[in-house]
Parts: sequence; structure tokens; C-alpha cells
Amino acid sequence: MDWNFGDLLDATAANVPGDRPAIVRGDAVLSWADFDARTNRVARAMRDAGLRPGDRVAILARNIPEFIEIAAAAFKARVTHVNLNYRYSTAEIDYVLRDCQAAALFYQQDFTDVVAPLIGGAIDHLVLAVGIGGGGGYGDMAGTGDASPLRIPRSPDDGYLLYTGGTTGRPKGVMWRSVDARRSQLESPVAVTTPASMEDHVAQVRRGTAGRVLPACPLMHGAGLNSCLAELLVGGTAVLLPFDRFDAEGLWSQAARHGVTRILIVGDAFARPMAEALIANPGRWDLSSLRLISSAGLMWSEEVKAALLDALPQLTLLDILGASEASGFGYAITNRERSTPTGTFEPGPHTVIVAQEDGRILSPGQAGRGWLARRPPFGAGYHGDPEKTASVYREIDGQAYAVPGDMAEWLPDGRLRLLGRGSTCINTGGEKVFVEEVEEALKRIPGIADAMVFGLPDPKWGSAVTALVEAGSEPDDAAIRAALITDLAAYKLPRLIIRTDAMPRQASGKSDYRRAIEIAQAGAA
Repeated sequence: MDWNFGDLLDATAANVPGDRPAIVRGDAVLSWADFDARTNRVARAMRDAGLRPGDRVAILARNIPEFIEIAAAAFKARVTHVNLNYRYSTAEIDYVLRDCQAAALFYQQDFTDVVAPLIGGAIDHLVLAVGIGGGGGYGDMAGTGDASPLRIPRSPDDGYLLYTGGTTGRPKGVMWRSVDARRSQLESPVAVTTPASMEDHVAQVRRGTAGRVLPACPLMHGAGLNSCLAELLVGGTAVLLPFDRFDAEGLWSQAARHGVTRILIVGDAFARPMAEALIANPGRWDLSSLRLISSAGLMWSEEVKAALLDALPQLTLLDILGASEASGFGYAITNRERSTPTGTFEPGPHTVIVAQEDGRILSPGQAGRGWLARRPPFGAGYHGDPEKTASVYREIDGQAYAVPGDMAEWLPDGRLRLLGRGSTCINTGGEKVFVEEVEEALKRIPGIADAMVFGLPDPKWGSAVTALVEAGSEPDDAAIRAALITDLAAYKLPRLIIRTDAMPRQASGKSDYRRAIEIAQAGAA
């Protein structure tokens, strides 16, 4: 089936009870009828503003209903929505807007000061800038006008741009077609059914078996919005946390209040405080409706999974191995009957390993280690970067593969073990940090002659951004971070700064990260 998210949303809205909640945030409940009407109006307004199929529409917002509305409206209007990290500085947002040639920007009023220098003609291709909240702007667009379906022909090539802090220093926009994104969603081992046609899809919606998903992670990340779309596409409900900073007790209160059936997290950074809250408050919350917690983007340890199951034995815990470039490399399912060692996954149906030494394709069970890869469906490449596209999306023996850069090995039983990232990229709390970007920012600070950046294991964040700087006349830690915040998002700042008299470098002048990590670990101790 050549799926298109705009067509799927139209079909779902026509077959789901209009009073069923589509999006819930605290006391605010948006029904399916209103969600459909508002997204139709916004989609029509996008086209009336001159946006054409494929034009980029950037979204800068926290986890608010309007984020999902704008993404849905973009699918309906056949324009390409683009995620913006709300932690970015003005300079970083400016880069993404120019890189994707954004024609429109929807921004939460909280970020007015950040985007003010970029609107009003500062970027010549940005023809529409709409504020969310505070009256007027987006509220008028979504609340007035023709609310009927657009009834326009759409294409399976319609999709979205997913920007990620990858391994090339600057954020990269991964192009996803609707047809590939939907097929990837349906690969999940917990998918109830796999519809083969629009008729099958409508039948599934009419059965009324959809649940309520709560994304604890930001919608601006691919997994956050994708989890909401997957539930909404079948007539379900997205429950958003009504606070901006993660709070485990608050999460459990919202999950109990709204009868959440599924929660999406990012590894131990979320799961550990969630488990601790349950242990500290036995029986406080009625979570009998909760059936699944899934995690993507960060390691999820066995001991934390065990603590969650001790408190909520009805749960299934799903650890998803994926990347912005391709999803479904592997899954780890843990419940009361089965457990999976940390870092071990059941391979997805299209997963292989590309041998590091000679590029051979290693199928499940074959001995050897190498680059984790998969056959289609996957992303369509990097926007505006054919060289990077060719390095990740490869053809091997006539077959297309996505090879994002994770290393793995096959185990004798056919499972795979993740070995780690084979590039200089730090995953901290689900955010990707490219080390050279931080290194160059450090070297621009007066008094810092040389610097190296890498990740050190951290029980909360997975990896903590760590800097090794050459001792001398450098400023103190607080002054270094204050200087960096003008150019970098806060999550990219080093949590630990270690001084050394001589930077560890190889004879070629390249950084010796192995030695740097040893020095930092000794200094931290």
C-alpha cells in the first residue's frame, strides 16, 4: 500500500467518533472532530499563503497540542514539516531554516526573542511566520475558516524532514517519505494488525481498539512525534504532559488520570526516576490501564526494567533500536516471562550486519561484527548532502541498505548485540552532540589553546559531555560554559571539564581519544 499520512488522517477522522479525545494536555481536551477541523483549516491556510507541495514548514515548540496539529496539517497540505530543537540558539535555528530553505515558521511565543532576529525579511525564503499562543496568529488560523477536508490528490512521496545532530558537525535533515515512514511503523512487534489497504485501515479504526500514548520525551525528536502519529492514525489519543520539565511523579499522575495505555521514554534518563517514584509511592497511582512502555534512542538497563516490572507486573517493556536515518533495526522485549540483557536485541525483519573488514553481508547467526544495516523501508537520504547520503545509504550486491554508523555483532542464537557508535558522536539523554562542534567552540574562547570533547558513561544521561582542555590561562568552568552558551544549546555544554598539561595526540596530529578518556576518568576520580 502506498501510504500517505494526509490520506490516512482524513480516513481516520471520517470513521472515528467525533467526541473521542484526540489530544489531551492537563485539563485541555481536543476532540477528534475539533482536531480534524483545526488541522483542515491550518492546511488550507498554508496553501492559501502560497505554500506548495514540498515547501518546508518549520515547527519550534515544546510538547503542546499545536505541534501535532501543525505536523498533521502539513501532511494534509502536502508540505514538508521540519522539527526545530527548542534548545537551539538563534544561530543554530538560523542554520536549520537556511539549510532546509524553510518557507514558513510556526513558533511558540516562549521563543519569540530567539526567532525575532530571523523573521520580518531577515531570511528571504521565509514567507510566513506564525506565533502560537498569546492570542491571534495561530489561534485565528486554526479557529476560523473552512474546516472541511481538502480533498486533494496526494503522493506517497509526501513526507517530512527530520533534523538530527548527526556525525558531520551540523544538524542534518533526513528526508522521510510517508510511505516509508508508515511501513516502518507497521514493522513494530507490538503492532496489533498490519493493514494491507485503506479498507483494512478503516476497518481497524472502526474496531475502536486504539489506545492512549504519552510521550515523555520531546515531540521535536522523531520518536516523540512518531509515537503520537502512530496512535492518532488509528483513531487513538495523544496525552501530553502539562509541564515543561520532566517530573516522574507528575508523569505517573497524568498517566493514571487519563488512562494511558502506552508511554514512550528515552532510556534510563527517564526510566530510572520513574522507577524510583513507584518504589517511593507504592499504590499511589491507579495504572491498571498501562500496558506498554517503549524506549528509543538510549540504553535501557536490566535493573531499571526489573524495578518497573516489580511495581507494574502487567507491563511489557519494549526497547527499540533505531536511528533518524532508519528504524526497526532491533527490538528487546521484557516482561514477567522473558528478559533481555542490556544491549541485546532481536533483529528486525530486514536487519543485517555489514562486515567491517570486507563489507560482506552477515545474516543473523553468522559470526562476525560490523556495521548495523537494514534493507528498505528507510529514509530517503539527507537533504542537500549527496556525499553524506551516499555514505549512509549504500548499495551492496545490488541491494539498497541504510548504514547509519552503529556497530554490532551477531550472537549464536540469532540475536544481535549493540557495540556502540563508530563515529565521534555523543548520545546524551537522547540528544546527539557532535564533538568537533563543541571543540571548535571551546577553542574560540580566549585562553583555551586546545580542547578535546568526548562522552563518559553516566547513569542518568547515558553519556556525559566531557571536555579536556589544555591547562594555562583558560577561564574557570563557569566562565567557559557562559561563553559557550552563546553559540551552543545547553545540552551540548560539557558537564565535566578536565585540565591537562599536554593534550594527547597521535604522531599525525589527530586526537587520541582513548588516551583523553583515560586522563579524564583519572581527573574525575
